[in-house]
Amino acid sequence: MFGHLQIKSAYSFQRSTILIKDLVKMAKEKHIDALALCDKDNMYGAYEFYEECTKANIKPIFGLEATVLINGEHYPMTLLAIDDQGYFDLISLTSKINLSKERAIVLDDLIPYVAHLLIISASDEGIVERLVLKDMEKEAEKYLRRFKEMFKDHYYIMIQNHHIALQKNRNERLIALAKYLNIKLLWGNDVCYLRKQDALAVDLMSASQEGRTLPVQYEVVSDERYLKSEEEIKACIPESLMEETARVVQMCKATIPQGIKNLPAYPTPANVSAETYLRELCKVGLKKRFKGQRVTKPYIERLSYELDVIHSMGFDDYFLIVWDYVQFSKKHHILVGPGRGSAAGSLVAYVLGITNVDPLAYDLLFERFLNPERVSMPDIDIDFQDDRRDEVVRYVIEKYGQNHVCQIVTFSTYGPRVAIKDIGKVMNVPLPRLEMIAKMVPTGPKNKKTITEVYQTSASFQSLINENKALRKLIGAMSVVEHLPRNISMHAAGVVLSRRPLSQSVPLVIGPSDMVMSQYSKDYIEKAGLLKMDFLGLKNLTMIDYILKDLHKEGYDLSLQDIPLNDQKTYEMLSRGDTFGVFQLESAGMRNLLRRMKPRELNDIIAAIALYRPGPMDNIPLYLKNRANQKEIVYLTEELKSILSSTYGIIIYQEQIMQIARIIAGFSLGKADMLRKAISKKNIKAMQMMKEEFIEGAINNRHSKEKAVEIYNLIEKFANYGFNKSHSVAYAIIAYQLAYLKANAPRIFFASILSNVGASSSTKLHCIQEAKKYGVKILSPSINKSTDRFTVEKEGIRYSLTAIKNVGYAGYRSISEEREKGPFIDLYDFLSRMEKTRMNKSMMDALIEAGAFDEFEKNRAYIKGNLDKMVEYVHLKNTIGVDEEPILDYIKEDRYRKLEEEKEVLGLYLTTHPLTYVKEKLSIPIVSLCDVSQYVGKSINVIMSISRVKSVVDKRGREMAFIEGQDDTSQQDCVCFSQSYERYKDSLKRGKIVAMEVRVQMRETLSLVVNKVKEIK
Repeated sequence: MFGHLQIKSAYSFQRSTILIKDLVKMAKEKHIDALALCDKDNMYGAYEFYEECTKANIKPIFGLEATVLINGEHYPMTLLAIDDQGYFDLISLTSKINLSKERAIVLDDLIPYVAHLLIISASDEGIVERLVLKDMEKEAEKYLRRFKEMFKDHYYIMIQNHHIALQKNRNERLIALAKYLNIKLLWGNDVCYLRKQDALAVDLMSASQEGRTLPVQYEVVSDERYLKSEEEIKACIPESLMEETARVVQMCKATIPQGIKNLPAYPTPANVSAETYLRELCKVGLKKRFKGQRVTKPYIERLSYELDVIHSMGFDDYFLIVWDYVQFSKKHHILVGPGRGSAAGSLVAYVLGITNVDPLAYDLLFERFLNPERVSMPDIDIDFQDDRRDEVVRYVIEKYGQNHVCQIVTFSTYGPRVAIKDIGKVMNVPLPRLEMIAKMVPTGPKNKKTITEVYQTSASFQSLINENKALRKLIGAMSVVEHLPRNISMHAAGVVLSRRPLSQSVPLVIGPSDMVMSQYSKDYIEKAGLLKMDFLGLKNLTMIDYILKDLHKEGYDLSLQDIPLNDQKTYEMLSRGDTFGVFQLESAGMRNLLRRMKPRELNDIIAAIALYRPGPMDNIPLYLKNRANQKEIVYLTEELKSILSSTYGIIIYQEQIMQIARIIAGFSLGKADMLRKAISKKNIKAMQMMKEEFIEGAINNRHSKEKAVEIYNLIEKFANYGFNKSHSVAYAIIAYQLAYLKANAPRIFFASILSNVGASSSTKLHCIQEAKKYGVKILSPSINKSTDRFTVEKEGIRYSLTAIKNVGYAGYRSISEEREKGPFIDLYDFLSRMEKTRMNKSMMDALIEAGAFDEFEKNRAYIKGNLDKMVEYVHLKNTIGVDEEPILDYIKEDRYRKLEEEKEVLGLYLTTHPLTYVKEKLSIPIVSLCDVSQYVGKSINVIMSISRVKSVVDKRGREMAFIEGQDDTSQQDCVCFSQSYERYKDSLKRGKIVAMEVRVQMRETLSLVVNKVKEIK
C-alpha cells in the first residue's frame, strides 16, 4: 500500500492550507491508498477525516504531531495509532497536552502508550534532527539510544526530502546513525498544502501569526511539501524506505468504534432505578398539571406509552438529567422557555416541567421527537434567560464533575476580508488600502462572493490589485486562505455529558474563556457516543424576567402561567402589525402577514410562525383566502378534513403529514415520521419504497389507487415546507407573552428592551421612536434617579447611567454606593462626595454632556467651562477647610453643540434632534421619515442625518451604497445606485445632514431610492 504518514490539515492553524474534503478528493485522484492525519497537538479533524476517507475507500490512519517536553524544552514527535486502543490513546494524549499548563506531554509519559502507538522522529524541529544539524552527533546518538530503549521496535526515524541542501546532508547522517543503532527508517513528506503553488500561502500565514513581515521579493525556501503521487515519491526516496513505510501503513489499523454509548447516569435517590424514579416523577407531575381534577384516559395512556418507549431506547437517565437542571433553574428563579423543537411533543417533558406545552391540546406527536422505529439520540434543547444561562451550565459541571461535562468547539473561518488584511499586512501593504479592497468583497448572505469571483468580475477591484506589486503577488494566497479555519471559539449553546471521563472518549481543549471544550464539533459529538444538550440563552426571556420584576415593584404579581391567551388588546395590537420587540414577529414581512391575517387566537400565531419562511410563504395567499372562505374549501377525503381544517385545507406542519400517513395508509406514527424525513431529505430510494407502501396501505383502507396517489403527491408537495408544529407552538407562546406584556404594560416593556439591547445606538433609537407612539417619554439621565438599567418612572422611562459612554458599571457602582447615603444636593455636593472615588475627567465630562446634572439647573457648557474651578474648590475645602466659593464664568450654551455632545455620549439625540432646527429654515416641503410609508411609488423630499454608509460593488463592477439615517421622527434605509452614488458620493458620508429627493418603494421591506442629494451640514 502507498500512503502518506505525515499530513497536517488546516486545523493546524496557520501551518497548512489543506481542507480535509479536498485532501481526500485529491488522494483519490492520485490513487493514494492511505493517509495519516497528524495535526499539531490536536485532533479537531479526526472524525471528519475518518468519515471522508471511509467514503472514498482510502485507509485513514490516526496520528498526532505531539509537543513533547524533553529536558525542559519543547520538541515535536509524530505518533501514529496502530489499533482502536491507539486511537483512544491519541485522544488521551492530545487532551493531556491541551489541558496542561505547559501545553506539552513529558517524554516519560509516552511509555504507557507504547503498545498501541508508533513513535516517530519526523520533524526539522525534532531534538535528534536539530542535534545532527549542529554537528552534535554524539548527543544525537545518546537520545536515539534512549528512545529505542523506551519505545523498543515501535520507534522510527522519518527521512524527508524537500529538496533543501541542509536537509540532504542531515538525512545522510541520520540514515547512518539509524543503521548503526538498528533503528527502522520511514520516508515522509511533511504535507501541508495540496499543490506547489500553495506553498507561499503557508509561509504568509506563519509570518502573520508570528507578527513578521516579508519583503515583496520573498520566495519560498521549498515548495515540495505538497501531496505527491507514488511516482513523485519514488523519484526522491530510496526503495528500502518505501518498503518499510508500506509495512507501517499495513500495520496501522485503527478505526473509530461505532455504537459505543457513553451516556451519563443520573444519581437517583436511594439508588432506585432511573426507570422507576422517572415513572414516579411523571405520575406526580401529571396530577399537578390537572390541578386536583381527575386525570383523563388519553393522558394516562399517552404517558404510559411514552415512558415505555423512553425506557426501551435507554433514555431514562437523559430525561432525569434534563428535568434536574430545569428544576434547578426554576428553584433559582431563572426563567426557562416553554419548549423548543420537537421536544414540545412529549407529554413526559410536559409533566416533568421541562416544557410548558400540553402536546395533546395542540395535536403534537411524540414520534416527531422520539421515533421507536428509528433509534436516534433525543434532543431536548432548553431556552434560558441569557443573562443567567452560565449559572445552569456551572450547576451541571458541579453536579457531574468537570471530567464528565464540557462545552463544544466551533471554528472561525478567515473569510475574504480578514484574509486580505492578515496576508496583506505581511508584505507591508498599507492598512487603509487593504480595508478599501476588503470592503469591495460582498459578504452578505444574499450576494456573498469569494475573492476570486470579485477579481474576475470587478474591473475596479482588479485594477486596485494589479497596480500594487505586493497585492499582485498575494492575491492567489488570499484566495486560498479565505476558506480556511483561523481559530477556535466556543459553541454558543452545546454542552456535552458523558458517563466515563471525557478524555477517554473525545479529545479536549481549553477554550478562549478557559472552559474545557471537546475538540470534535457538534456534528461529530453524538457519533462519538456522547450526549449533546443545547443550553440556549434567549434574550427575550431575560426581557420577560425584568418586565415581571418591574410589574412586581408596581404591585402586580403576574407569572407567565397567569397570562390569559385570549386578551383582546393583544390581538388588536398584533392585527395592526405593531410587533416591534415581539419575539418571532418583528420582521416587515411578518408584520404585513399579521395585518392581513388579523389573528384572533394563539393558533393563528402558531400558523404565522410556520408560514413565514422561504417556501411556505408561497402558500400564504391561499391560506388567507381559505381562512376567509372556509365553506369553499375542498378536501380530497373526509379524513383529511379532520387533520387540515385547523389550517384551512393546507398542510403547514410536519405533524399533519404524519397524521395523514397514519389515517390514510395505516402507518404507525414511527413509520410516518420516517416517510416525512425521507421526503424532506429527498432520499429518493427511501421515498420510492415508502410511496409503494403508502399506496398499498391506502388501498387496504378502501381508497382507490388514484386517490392514494393524489394524497401521496399532496404529502410530497408540502413535506419540503412542513414546519415542526411543536417548535411553532412553543415559540408562539413566547411571542404571545411578550405581545401581551407590550399591549398591557408598554412603559415597562420598552424599558426592558432598552436595558437589553446592548450598545446598539440604532436599536435604542428605534425603540425610543416606538415608545413615543405609545406616549412613553424617555427621560434624560439623572445623577440622582438613574440606575444601571432603564427604569420606569411615573413620567416615563429614565435613561440608564451605564448606557452613557465612558461611565461603565464600575463608575455607576461608585455613584450608586455614595447615593445610598443620600441624594446629591448640588454639583459641589457631588464633587465633594465623589472626590475619593475613581471617577476620572472623561467620565465626568460624559455625565455632563448626557444631561445627568441638568436637574441642578445649570447649563451643560457652564458646568464644563467651570469644572476645574469647582473641583479645585472642593479639594481645598475637603483638605484644609477653605469655604469660599469661587467666582464662576458665565458661559452661553450653543444648542447645536449641546446636541452633538449629547449624541456622542448617548449614541443618539435624546432631548431633541438638530434636524428639528434645520427643518424650520427649509422652504421646500419635507416628509418626515415616520410618514414615508404613505408615499409608496412616489418621489418625495426627506431630510436625514446619515448614520451608516455601506458601499458595495454591483453586478457591473460599479460602486453603489446602502445608507442608514434618521430624522427627528424615525430612521430609514436608503439605496443609492451607482449612477447617483458616483455623483453624490462626497455628500453621502456618516455624520452629514442631507436633503434628498427619493423614490419610495416596497418590496420585502420599505426603502428609499436616492435620486438627488443636497448637503446641508
